[in-house]
Amino acid sequence: MKPNLKWWISLTVVACVMLTASLASAQQASGLTAVGAPDPANGYPKWYMDGNGLQLGQCLVTPADDPCALAGTFPNPAAPIVFPTNFPDEFFYMRATARIDGIGGGIGRADLGYALEGAFGGATGTAADGAGAQIVFARFRLRVTSGLIAGSTYTMTSPYGTQSFVAAGTGTINFTSDQGCLAAPCNFASLLTNTNVGPFVRWDATSAPPAGFIGQPAIAHGITGSPFGTNFFRLSGPNVGGPGVNVLETNLFNITGRIFVRPATTTSLTSTPNPSTVGQAVTLRATVSPVAPATGVPDGTVTFRDGAATLATATLVNGSASFVTSALATGSHSLTAVYSGSLDFAASTSAAVTQVVNAAPAPAPPPAAGADTVSIGRAERAGTQLRVEGTNSRTSAGNFAASVEIHNGGAVGTTCPGALIATTAVSAADGRWAFRGNTNLAPTTVCVKSAGGGVASRAVVIK
Repeated sequence: MKPNLKWWISLTVVACVMLTASLASAQQASGLTAVGAPDPANGYPKWYMDGNGLQLGQCLVTPADDPCALAGTFPNPAAPIVFPTNFPDEFFYMRATARIDGIGGGIGRADLGYALEGAFGGATGTAADGAGAQIVFARFRLRVTSGLIAGSTYTMTSPYGTQSFVAAGTGTINFTSDQGCLAAPCNFASLLTNTNVGPFVRWDATSAPPAGFIGQPAIAHGITGSPFGTNFFRLSGPNVGGPGVNVLETNLFNITGRIFVRPATTTSLTSTPNPSTVGQAVTLRATVSPVAPATGVPDGTVTFRDGAATLATATLVNGSASFVTSALATGSHSLTAVYSGSLDFAASTSAAVTQVVNAAPAPAPPPAAGADTVSIGRAERAGTQLRVEGTNSRTSAGNFAASVEIHNGGAVGTTCPGALIATTAVSAADGRWAFRGNTNLAPTTVCVKSAGGGVASRAVVIK
């Protein structure tokens, strides 16, 4: 039995309890545990998750076997589903329906339905209401069309509980309960505490549903997932199946539901500066992005690793995380960033970045007799701007050298073999000197050589 969607479309825009029979007890479903962020494509939550960790997404795909039961529910079946112009008036995250024929021994039937569905809460209750009218609710419905004894009590047992009703004077039961977000603007998390649905029921193991789905709505099938182990629909009461037949039951359900597949991500990693000098601060920065056509900003954590060793774990903020370390030993390091994944996105690992850590420059040898000494008090770089400051001692003649040269790289013996960056004057009063200017050499170490013969080098701090 393929369920009739028209049966579900009615009364989706208001909180509805239609009761032509007395209610003895409520449904006892366990509700849900988490909800995804709204999908930018249509404004509905990307998924809902039950207590077993099963995530179901929007069933809005139209392969030939129609596993979402969408045929005839949107204007142009030959075109992609697009919100709101080519979009169904309702769709399902999960739906389970069952039918018992022969009520009262005649043509009466009992229809049971559970659903977690998206619909519209605007003026028309259709996709024409557009953005801002999206609603989602959990529905329980029981309808018995005829054949019951008026005024008699009938008990329904189902996957989500047991409930009793008194038949109306027409020998019917007509009951609908909707819980959750029933009016816009919508609090989609209000579904989590519903008692109509949860955990999700799905096909049992007797056969497999289409890949990526929990069932096929066109095929009646046994189910599993009831929190009470009552994976059936039973109606009991006086002559429910005709004279002397007081119990009717089926274990076959038509199931709709698409398993949410967490979109893939890519993780990139940078290290700055690279190369570095031992003891120098190195900043590792990871950026996590969804793989198109997925959208959104991944959250969760990133673990920074040096080979197999964990350096640190950091929380993503706007899709990025960073970590600063000065503890990398001399040599080459294979650094990676591992994104842990989240309920919305799949995990990923960056390509390895080779971080080269150079040894600290050897200390300069003692100055030659009569030479001065150089002390570098500051060496910093921000982009192309370099700032180097220091002081010279007096020469053996008792004065200060006239100038110093600033070179790229470290000292080798009593020389500065690297490229010359600048020459700057030394104060004749106190031996101080300072350079501030631009260079495209991007030095990580500078070497300063005094005109008086002194040499010193120092690692550059990157701002």
